[in-house]
Amino acid sequence: MKIGTRLLVFSSVFIVMLPWFGYHFIDRIEQSLLQGQQEAQSMSAAAIATVLNGYTGLFDTDEHALYVYPFKQSINVDGYDEDWLQLKEQFSSYADNRFSLLLANNELVDDAQYLYLYLKVKDNNIIYRNPRNSSLDSSDHIRLEYIDTENKRKRLILLTAGQGSISAYEVREDWSSWKNGNHINAVYGVWRETKLGYDVEIRLPRIWLEPNRRLSISIVDVFSENERNIETIISTHLLDNNALNPLLFQSSEINTVLKNLSESDSRICVIDRYRRVRAIIGGQAIQASLCHATDKVSERLVKNVLLGEAQVKRIKENNEEIIVAAKPVFDGGEVIGAVLVSKNSKQILSLQRDTLNEVVLATLGIFFLMMVSLLLFSSWLAFRINRLKKQTSLLIDETGRFINQVELSDSNHGDEIGELSRSFSSLLGNLNSYTRFLETVPRMLRHEILNPVNTISMALQNIQKEGESSDIDTANNAIKQLQLIVSSLTEAANIDEALVQDEIEEIDLAVLLNEYVKNSQLKHKGTKLRYRGKINGIIIKGNDIRIVQLIDKLKDNALDFALPGTEIVFQLDVEQSKNAVVSVKNEGETIAEEQLAIMFQGMVSHRAVKTGSPHLGIGLYVAHQIALFHHGQLNIANRGDKQGVVVSLLLPLSIN
Repeated sequence: MKIGTRLLVFSSVFIVMLPWFGYHFIDRIEQSLLQGQQEAQSMSAAAIATVLNGYTGLFDTDEHALYVYPFKQSINVDGYDEDWLQLKEQFSSYADNRFSLLLANNELVDDAQYLYLYLKVKDNNIIYRNPRNSSLDSSDHIRLEYIDTENKRKRLILLTAGQGSISAYEVREDWSSWKNGNHINAVYGVWRETKLGYDVEIRLPRIWLEPNRRLSISIVDVFSENERNIETIISTHLLDNNALNPLLFQSSEINTVLKNLSESDSRICVIDRYRRVRAIIGGQAIQASLCHATDKVSERLVKNVLLGEAQVKRIKENNEEIIVAAKPVFDGGEVIGAVLVSKNSKQILSLQRDTLNEVVLATLGIFFLMMVSLLLFSSWLAFRINRLKKQTSLLIDETGRFINQVELSDSNHGDEIGELSRSFSSLLGNLNSYTRFLETVPRMLRHEILNPVNTISMALQNIQKEGESSDIDTANNAIKQLQLIVSSLTEAANIDEALVQDEIEEIDLAVLLNEYVKNSQLKHKGTKLRYRGKINGIIIKGNDIRIVQLIDKLKDNALDFALPGTEIVFQLDVEQSKNAVVSVKNEGETIAEEQLAIMFQGMVSHRAVKTGSPHLGIGLYVAHQIALFHHGQLNIANRGDKQGVVVSLLLPLSIN
């Protein structure tokens, strides 16, 4: 089949398969987006954990702390649990569920000064207070112990003579007698009987607990209406050491540290080492949350994180897929908490479904147009390729010579065939240039070799006739010229291979160039050679022998073209602390502008005056190759005053 037919057939097959590929492509996009979201959340969690590292005070608590839940609605103290229904699963139980407790603080600005307590007590025989009994602990009652603002231990007893409002008194250590007999009006509570016992809802000022934030709650059950002896005490603190429970609030300090993230789409949850929630920031649009309305997050979710291992998980909650990135927070080498960054994938999945529908509909819509377009395009493409084939076959004649008059019609196009046409033109142009170069080699070699050969021939004839010793010297000089020609050609042919084998080391270019100029002056006493620049401290990386060889080539050219009596200047400068610049200047003839671009090509010589040595135009070629090997650049230009030529060598400085 021809290319047009093949293009049409194979493209049709892929177009038919496009919906299938589209489905899998969208699936891969979904996975890629979710993976990108995971990585983004992981980086966010790591950044937040890094910010919190070392904030030991923000996480300082213990296992027996009483968690205070944040509320965003008003609480009516009436003894009913309607206000607490959203937290009904979070009641902390003591003594085989005989006593359940829940604490909350209201996040509303107007009500942030209070701490609320709700207690559920199982008691099948409630003993209320008898006002005629002076002992305060002779009825079922509630004990509150806390550390006040002056760091003193306070004891409050809450009791009632029946359902309704409770009375609060400050008592002595024996819990049976009050200190002053005054009812504490700042504490307000309601006692309500239930089927299993009684519920008590209490409100007390939060300022009493600052700054220590320690509070313990005890339920005291009294036996018998007549005897009124204490039968059971159920307390939140450990009775063996009598330590009060720390109160654990969600940390306002952490919220302050991370306040700039409050508008984040992700929900940020900070927990302590006991999995208790210390702060929740951002994620207002997320319905499901691992940290909302709970004091502890799932042990399965954060077990490894609290052991110091970062992780990213996908979990489902309330029919939402949640991506959770977790990073530990360290204080030194100890894990003091963790940061959880969660975000649902609902938006991404919705975008994936919409995109898939669009792909299917678009595929059906463009299928017919694609078939027609491919048919036309394949025909046009085949026509252009055939035309290019015919034109390229006409670019070379029967003898293999390039025909300059033929032009490729697609060279002006910007597509691949146009690029191919331009590549053909460039390739054939280079081939033509190389062919012309090869054609000049025999003429150049014939011209350079013929002179010493004729000299040798004449010298031998003179020796045969007259036996002159001077002719022997002439023949020897001619032979040396032939050897020099062969040596120059060999040097040019093997320069790349020889450079690869050279060792590279640090060289002080200023010292090398200064000594070179001094030694060359001794060798060329009839010429003025001058060095300008630093005498040390300009370090490059390279091979000193090759650098000397390069400069020697530049010096020889400067000597050949310099006017008698003029000086040749070797100048060393530093360009922007990056490159060392060696300039070789001489006074003499300038070079035509059209010839400057080809000065570094082999077998190119522009000497108008012949000297005793053969000149094949190879010296600057060798110098140019040495400069490239040292990552440098060699330039030749006419001097600005039009009095001669300057050759510049740029070499990169060594950076330690």
